Parts: sequence; C-alpha cells; structure tokens
Amino acid sequence: MNLVYSAILALVIVGTACTPTQQQGTTDQETALSGNVAVVCDPDMLTMLEVPKRMYDSVHPNAKVTLVPMDVDSAMLAMLNHEQRAAIVARDYTEQELLLRQQDPGDTLMRTLLARDAIVVIADSSFPYDTMNAGHVARFLLGDASVVREYPKLKRAPVFVLARGVTGSMYANVVQVVTAGKAPSRSALTSVSSYDSVSYAVRKEPAMLGLGYLSQVTKDRSVKAIRLSYTNAQGDHEFPKPVHVSYLIMGKYPFPVPVYIYLKDRPNQFNLPSGFMQYMTRNGDVMKAILASGIEPGYGKFSLTLPD
Repeated sequence: MNLVYSAILALVIVGTACTPTQQQGTTDQETALSGNVAVVCDPDMLTMLEVPKRMYDSVHPNAKVTLVPMDVDSAMLAMLNHEQRAAIVARDYTEQELLLRQQDPGDTLMRTLLARDAIVVIADSSFPYDTMNAGHVARFLLGDASVVREYPKLKRAPVFVLARGVTGSMYANVVQVVTAGKAPSRSALTSVSSYDSVSYAVRKEPAMLGLGYLSQVTKDRSVKAIRLSYTNAQGDHEFPKPVHVSYLIMGKYPFPVPVYIYLKDRPNQFNLPSGFMQYMTRNGDVMKAILASGIEPGYGKFSLTLPD
C-alpha cells in the first residue's frame, strides 16, 4: 500500500501576511510589531516551529520574540497565574486547568489554533504488525493485557514509551484523546527525555511501541508508523490509512491533537504577543511551512485529490 496513496495536496491560503513585511523606526513603547517578549513553548513543538519563527524574525526586525522551552504543565500554570504573556502548547486544557479558570474572576486567557498535530504509534521495522486497532491501543495503555490475543505474533502486551513523562503534552493527550480520560497503567507506559529517545528506545527494544507526534514522526525514517483502524463518531469502522497529513485533514485519523497559542492579554496594537500570534496563525507562508512539517495548519483551505 503506497504510504500516501499518491495524495496530491493543494493548499489555498486564505489571505496572506496579516502584518507588514517592513517596519520603519523604533519606539520604546511596545507595539504589535516591536518590543521584546518571551513565549514559553512545548519542547515537542520547537522543531516544527523553527522555520515559521525564522520567517517571523526576517520581517520583524524591531521585534525580539524568544521561544523558551518549558514543560507544558508548568507553562499552563504560569499562564493561568498571569506570570507569562504567551505560550505555545500542543494540548487542550486539563480538567484541573478548567477548574482554575472557573475560580479566577479576572481570567482573560485567550487562545488561537496554530495547527493540528496527531499522536502516532511507532515501532521498529522488525515489529510484526504494520496495523493495529485504536481501541486496542487504548486497552493496552490501560493495562488490559488480554488484548494480546488479537495479535498472535506478540509474545506479551507491548510497553509504550513517550517523551517527558506526566508533565509533557503527550501524556495529557494520551489521557484526553486515546484513553477517554482514564490514566494509563504504570505497567504499560514508561517515559524518556525526548522524542529522539523514544525513537531510539523502540529500535533498541523491538517489542516496545513508541508514541510521538506526527510532526516528529514524519521526518523519522528509522522507525515505522503503525496504521490504525478505528470506529468513528458515527459508529462506522474506518480501515487503516497511511499515517499522513492528508488523512488528518480529511478527519480520517483517530488521534488528532490541537496546537494552540495562548495569550495572557487580549490582542491590541500595543501588544507584541498578539502581533506574533496573528502572524504565526494567519500568514500564508507560515501555513505552508506548517504543512511542509507534516501537519495541518489551523487556518487554511485545502483541496485534496486522490487517485481513483
């Protein structure tokens, strides 16, 4: 089966840059186009953001925006406590964060969708299966070893490995997207420091399965991405598809996750974080760069053509 079914993606960008490409003069007062700000960032999104950030820097000489890696639980707590001005995080609010928002009468935290990424199950090339069922993945993660009967080539239930432990965005996404709010079993899940270590772990131990983001897996030729069948929201069976952005865009991939830019203050012309957010989410070249990284830009119109 061809990895992308020879899918042809044509991205029609809605609008172009929403900020001027040239700025003149400097001012001591911060504006949407000038100033100095740190944006705390999900470490797993830094590689995907490299090209868009270079684009931003090239057309905003008076703005110094620094992406500061921070584990997402700490980043979100800092945002909710009004200690940081902006954050880029690849997950939704946790239940605890929603409670904190409800208890804060001065809450003004806003967010805009930057992209849609996805959770991908990866394995060593020698792993005996190329496809699995998304429901079985969830049951394995919850510690249900009986599912191994569905995979006779496996000697035992696989252990999954992810990056950054319980404070990383991947763990929260597993709970929110894969296991329907239930915490994974400690016996079924382990963690390492980064996606590179996840990739290394599954290659070192072929019986292990890894969890990575599509934006990370797309460029990793050392492992294989497991195709997943699943039951959609209408109760229909979806057959396994190649792990590719085209199927993410079509809504035919079971584990999509959002990538948001969070803002402490409401956007205005004297607020650099809001100017940065506007450029990163609405600029046409940035949207193309996000698509080239293997995931779906948050704003954009797509025309997908698949062969007969």
